[in-house]
Amino acid sequence: MAEQSPAKKLRSQVKGFLCDVSPIKDTKAPYFDAILQHEGEYSKVVAFRAEDHINFHNAETTRSLVILEDVILQPSVEPSRKMDVFYTHSSTMSCARDLGEAFENSSSPRPQGVQLSELLNSDTKSKRVNINAKIIQEVLKGNNFVWDGRYLPRTKYTVADTTGYMSLTVWCEHNITVGEWYNITNVSVGKFMGKTSLSTTKNTQIVNIPSQGTAFAVEVPTETIKCDIIGANIKNIFICPRSHKLSDVSSSPTVYCFSCNMHYKSSAIIMKISGHLELKPETGNVVEANIEDEVIRSVLTVEPRTSREDVLQSFIALPPMQITIRENIIVKMENVPQKAEIKSEAELPVKVQPVEESSDFYSPPDHGFLFSSQVRKRKSTN
Repeated sequence: MAEQSPAKKLRSQVKGFLCDVSPIKDTKAPYFDAILQHEGEYSKVVAFRAEDHINFHNAETTRSLVILEDVILQPSVEPSRKMDVFYTHSSTMSCARDLGEAFENSSSPRPQGVQLSELLNSDTKSKRVNINAKIIQEVLKGNNFVWDGRYLPRTKYTVADTTGYMSLTVWCEHNITVGEWYNITNVSVGKFMGKTSLSTTKNTQIVNIPSQGTAFAVEVPTETIKCDIIGANIKNIFICPRSHKLSDVSSSPTVYCFSCNMHYKSSAIIMKISGHLELKPETGNVVEANIEDEVIRSVLTVEPRTSREDVLQSFIALPPMQITIRENIIVKMENVPQKAEIKSEAELPVKVQPVEESSDFYSPPDHGFLFSSQVRKRKSTN
């Protein structure tokens, strides 16, 4: 028998405290989500009544006990939750402050996280988890494509808890500080090239939390070399204001995006540059490393209509550079520091001061047999 749709499932009532109310998602069918703390557990609430968003937000701010009527309960696919709550167009919400119940201040309103060692030691299949972790190091920063074709900002971090460490890829911009602890919910865990790693999703929320203890000691290998750029392969990527890749960018005043079904001004189009360089160190073999837009623009002046050939020629024309590489990605490029030239004492310039002529001459004192006897004082006669 086919599974019933949410609209036909049994309606229920739940009560609890709301937290982590999200903004309204900008889709064809607007919705928002939240976390409901109730009966010693946490449930995700997916609300399809956008007009009730302000009520959810106020209930979170005042920490009021709420009753959600006529909702649909469904088993959650997340191991940290038992049920998901669907707040549909026929559902209602009311506050119940007179019931004498209080928000649990003794425990964090955030879902508890699994330990990283548990993820590292398990036969990981793609799933979503909640973690508490410390941001150890920013590994690289750039842009990349996601499943729907958008070209989004991507930052890769090394994160750790008290039991282990792994890689975390954060999509889009987030206010993250290296060295701080965060509770990260709805993060995807999987294996890439045999290594377990984490990646944020559209439902991921990242919230700063107090220190959870001494994090696992880890350091990402970083190499800084002085080298000459002997080869470059660069590509220009043009994206629309909604981050979709454009297949054709002409010199006309407007550019059409098939994904948006929209014509944009050419001046609104964003150009991103990426590629890889071949580097010849002072000693050793040639090194090939990838490079992203942010690092490229730190050493080259790139105008909106700079061609790929211009970027290539500019790279080849650069003098030897001091380049920092981390996980085969160039993270920093600088001019080679100039060594100060130290001259010998004989080559140092000697400043000669003019000496005024005097009719009196004073000799140094007589210090004994090691020095020749001198006349103490002699005056010239006119």
